[in-house]
Amino acid sequence: MKIIINLILFTMLSVVYAADSDERRSKIINIIDQELVEVSKLSSQRNNRDADLLLRMAELNLEKARLIRESENEAYLKIPDKKRSQVNKKEYFKKSSSFFKRANQLCLKITRSFPKYSKMGDVYYILGFNAKEANKEKTAAKFLSRATKKAGDKLTRVKSQISLAEIYYNQKKYTQAIPLYESALSTHKDKWWTKDSFNLAWCYFRANRNSKAINKMEEVYTKSKDSKFIDMRDQVERDIGLFYATGNRINEGIKFYKNLGIEFTDQLIKISLALFSQGKLEMAKTVLTQAEKYEKDEKKLIKIYIEKLVLYEKFGKYRLHLDTAKKLTIAYKKRLLNKLQETSLIFQMEKVSAILQRQVVSKTYKRLKKQRKQKAYLAIEYFELLSQVNKTKKEEYKFLKAETAIATGLYLSAYKYYKESFEVGRSQKKPRFLKKSIDGLLISMQKLKNSETRNIYVFENFLKYFPNDKNAKEIYTRLFNNYVALGKYDQAVDVLNRYAEKYPKSNTQEAMIAKLMEMDRKAKRDNNVRNWITQIGSGKYLVSGKFKNKLQELLTSMQIAQVQNDLSTGKKKEALKGYFTILDDPYATKKSKVNAKYNLAALFFELGRTEESYKWSIAAMDEMGPKDVLRFSSSFISISNFLFNSFEFKKSEDLSFKYLDKVCSLKSRFKNTVFKNGAFISLANGDTEKTEKFLALGQKCRIKSKLIEEVEYELTREYFSKKNWVKYEFYAEKVKDSRYFYNRVIDDYLNLVIIHRKYDNQRKLKELKRTISSLYYKSRKNNKILSLRVLDFFAEVQLLEMNKILAKKDLVKFSSIEKFKKNFDLKFKYLQMLEEEAKKVLEIGSGKGIVSAYKILDESFTRFAKNLETVEPTGLKKEFIPNFRKDLDVPVKAAYTAAKTYRDEAKKVISENEILNDENVFFQKNPFKVKFFNDGMGILMDRGGF
Repeated sequence: MKIIINLILFTMLSVVYAADSDERRSKIINIIDQELVEVSKLSSQRNNRDADLLLRMAELNLEKARLIRESENEAYLKIPDKKRSQVNKKEYFKKSSSFFKRANQLCLKITRSFPKYSKMGDVYYILGFNAKEANKEKTAAKFLSRATKKAGDKLTRVKSQISLAEIYYNQKKYTQAIPLYESALSTHKDKWWTKDSFNLAWCYFRANRNSKAINKMEEVYTKSKDSKFIDMRDQVERDIGLFYATGNRINEGIKFYKNLGIEFTDQLIKISLALFSQGKLEMAKTVLTQAEKYEKDEKKLIKIYIEKLVLYEKFGKYRLHLDTAKKLTIAYKKRLLNKLQETSLIFQMEKVSAILQRQVVSKTYKRLKKQRKQKAYLAIEYFELLSQVNKTKKEEYKFLKAETAIATGLYLSAYKYYKESFEVGRSQKKPRFLKKSIDGLLISMQKLKNSETRNIYVFENFLKYFPNDKNAKEIYTRLFNNYVALGKYDQAVDVLNRYAEKYPKSNTQEAMIAKLMEMDRKAKRDNNVRNWITQIGSGKYLVSGKFKNKLQELLTSMQIAQVQNDLSTGKKKEALKGYFTILDDPYATKKSKVNAKYNLAALFFELGRTEESYKWSIAAMDEMGPKDVLRFSSSFISISNFLFNSFEFKKSEDLSFKYLDKVCSLKSRFKNTVFKNGAFISLANGDTEKTEKFLALGQKCRIKSKLIEEVEYELTREYFSKKNWVKYEFYAEKVKDSRYFYNRVIDDYLNLVIIHRKYDNQRKLKELKRTISSLYYKSRKNNKILSLRVLDFFAEVQLLEMNKILAKKDLVKFSSIEKFKKNFDLKFKYLQMLEEEAKKVLEIGSGKGIVSAYKILDESFTRFAKNLETVEPTGLKKEFIPNFRKDLDVPVKAAYTAAKTYRDEAKKVISENEILNDENVFFQKNPFKVKFFNDGMGILMDRGGF
C-alpha cells in the first residue's frame, strides 16, 4: 500500500514540477490529504491497532506540516521588518504546528502501544525531526539518537544521523557530530552530500583536526562541480583560506586560490573581516598574522596592517595596535601609503591615543598605578608616531606627550616632552602651544629634584618670549637665585641689572645685592664690596636704610671669618683675642657679638675651662633666639655634660634649664634628654625645688609623659626620704594616675597608711585603702610587676578571710547523732571554702601568703581528721559505735591524705621558689627546726585586713 502511494506521489510530483511553487504545494497537499483519508479509514477498520498504518499517517502529517511550514515562512518573511517585530510569530505558524503535533501524537502512541515495533527507528526519526523543528534540541537529540540505533533501513538511519549531527553542530559539540556525519556520508551520497560534508569539514576544524578539515573542503569543492550535488564552491572559497592559514599550510592555500585566479592575500583579508564581524578576534588575528607572514609585497602588507589596526582597536589590544602602527609609520616614511591609508593610520592612532589619555586621567586608574603608567607610556608612543606622520600638528602631539606624562607623575619625561613641544613651537610662525609648554615646564620643575641647569633654560626662555607676563617678576628672582647657586657671578649680576631696569622701584634688588655681596665676601673680594657700596650710594640700585647699615655687618662678618680661620688653623690664642675684639667693637652688630659669645663658650670648652665655658654659654643663650639655640644644641649639651663630669652639678643643671627654656616651643630630639639629665641632677643634689621647676617646664615644653612621670616618681622618693609627708602624698597622688608607674606607687600608699594610722585619720585611711585596691587590681589586670611587700600585703588580706572561715568551721561541734550528718556536711563545706580561698592566695604570688595558706589547709584537714577519729555523738548506742567508727574511716583517711598533699605541695613550693618565711618551720621534719625572721618594716593591719 505504502509503495503504491509513493509511486503515485512521485508521478504527481513529476507532473507538477514545473508549475508554480504555491500551486505545486497545493497539489501535493491534496494528494497527501487523499492518502490520509484512505489510510485513516483502514486504520479505523482495524481499531487503530496496525502500527504500519499509524506510522504512515504520522509520515503524511509530517510531510503536510513541512509543506505548510514552507508557505507560512514565505508569508512571514514578506512582512516588513518593523511590523514583523510586533506580530506574534506563533500565530503565523499555527496551522503547520498542528500537523507536526498530530504526527508527534501518532508516533508517541506507537511507542506506547507497540514497544517492539520493527520500524521504531522511523517513529523516533519523526519525533526527533519534529522536536528539532520546534527548537527543542535536547528532546530532538534524544529521539534521533534512538532512531540511529533502531533504524531498520539505511535511509532512516542516514537521515537520523545527519539530523542528529546538525543538532550537535549547532550546539558546538563538534566531536560528537563528527562520527555521525562520517557514518552517514560514507554510505549515502544524495545531492545534499556536499552541504553536509561542508559542515563535517567545519567540525574537523573546530576540533583542531586541520588536515582532515582541508581535505574534506577540497573534496566538497571537487564534488560541487558535478550537477548531481548542491554547489558549495562559493562557501568553500570563502572559508578554506581560514583552514589553510590556521593549519599553517599557507603555500597550499596560495596554490589553491592561484588555480582559481583569486588573490590569496585579499582572500585572507576578507576571511579576517568576516571573522572580525562575528567577534572572533583571535581567529581573525591568526589569519592576518599568517597573511603578513607570507606576503612579500610591501604595498599589500600595508593593507594587512590597516586591517590589523581596525581589529586591534575594536578589541582594545593597544600594544599590538601600537606595534602595527609603528610598522605603518616606517612604510609612511618610505612613501608607500596612499592618502586614504595615511588618513586611516592617523585616525586610528588619534583615536586610540585619545582613549588611552582619557583612561590615564580618569578616576578608574588612579589607584591602579602600574596599569596607569603602562597606558601612559602607550599614549606617549602614539603621540610621538603622530608627530612623525602628521607634521602639521607636531607641536600639539609633543605637547600631548608631556601632558600625559605629567598626569601620570612621570615628571622628568614631562619636562623633556614640554621642552620638545616648546622647541617645535618656537620654530613655527604661529605656535599654538608655546605658552602652555613653558607653563608645563614650570610645573614639571616643581615636581623634580632641583636642577639649576634645567631651571635656567626655562626661566631665560620664559623672559625672552613672555617678558610682560604677570609672573615675569618672580621668574627674574628665581633665575637670579639659580645663577647664584651655580656660582655664576657675572650672569647673576646681569639678571640683577635687567631686573633693576624693568622694576626700578622693587626692593627685591636689595636681596639680590646682598647675595652677590655674600659671594664677594666668601671670595674675599673686598674691592667688590666697596664697589657695591659706591653704586648703592649713587642711586643705581634701590635699597633700604637698614640695608646700608647691614653693609657694616658684612664687614664685621668678614672680620669673624678671619677669627674662625685662626681657630681652624689651631691659633686658639689669636682666636680668643679676635672674639674679645669683636665684643669690644662699638660697630659690631648684635649678631656678630652673639656669635662671638657662642664661639668663646665652645673655645673655653675645648680648653677644659669650666667657669668660662659656663659663663659664655649662658651669655650666648641669653641673647640667642630659640632657633639659634636649637641649631647649636649639640655644643650646649656637650658643655652641660662636661660641667657635670667636672662635678659642677649646679652649673650643668642651670645650663640644661636655660637650654630647655629657650627651645621649649620648638621640635627637638634633644629636649627629652636635656630634661631628664637636668631633673635628675637636681634630684641628685637634693634640690627638690629646682626639680619641681624642671617638671613645670617639662610640661610646658611637651616632654614625653613617661619622662615627666618618672621624675614625679623619683621626686616622691625624695620627699619620703626627707619626711615631707604633705609633698610625699601630693606626688604619690600624681603618680597613681600615671601610665607607667602606678604599680610602683602602691608601696608609697602602704607607707601613707602607716603614717595616717599614727594620727588615727580614719576617713583618709578608707580613701587610701580604696586606692591601694584599685591600683593593685589594675596592675594585675595589666600584668605589671608588683613588689614583694605589696604581694605579701594582699596575701595577708586574703589569709584573714581564710582564718575567718577556719574560725567558723571550728565553731561547728559534733553533738547528737541526729545532727551529725548536718554538722559533718557543714564542716566539709567550710573546708571546701578554705580550698577556694587558698587558690586566691596562691594566685597572688606572695611567698609568705603561699606558705601560710598551705599551713592553714594542712592544719584544717588534720584537725578535721582527728575530730572524726575521737567523736562520739550523743544518742548513739554503744553497740553501734564500732560500725560508726568504721564508717568514718574513709573520710578520716581522705582528710589525712588531703593534709599530707598540701604539706608536700608546700615543701615543694618552698624549695623550688626558695621562699624564706617564718612559717617554713611548720613544714620541717628535723627535730632542730630553723625559723626565719624578717626584720623588715612591719605592716600594722586592722581587723579588715588593712
